[in-house]
Amino acid sequence: MTTPSWEQKHADNEAYRRRATLPPEAAAEAKPVAEALRDEFADLRERKLHGEAPVAEAVRAVAPPGTNVVIRAGGARSAVVFAIELPGGCLTGFYDERESKVEVGGYINDGGCLTAPGH
Repeated sequence: MTTPSWEQKHADNEAYRRRATLPPEAAAEAKPVAEALRDEFADLRERKLHGEAPVAEAVRAVAPPGTNVVIRAGGARSAVVFAIELPGGCLTGFYDERESKVEVGGYINDGGCLTAPGH
């Protein structure tokens, strides 16, 4: 029996955070929500707003009614991590005073849209 390499062990250890592929129909439904959130973030940046309260307001403003929304501090600087659980997948990303990211993808292997805090 061959011992797995360090790289393989590391990849296996990180498997819980891999995202499933988002079905095309779900991706098409998520695209306008992602674009609306990017517009909201551009407005926040123009007004020099950052931190949890304005980001949470922006995320909730674009989230379809009845969807699960998660907002949490992202650690460094004023980073805020977010997720909107959409049918079949997730809209995830972060926002801070320097940059932002909005991504559409499937659920992570652990289930849900974000890894547990501390991972």
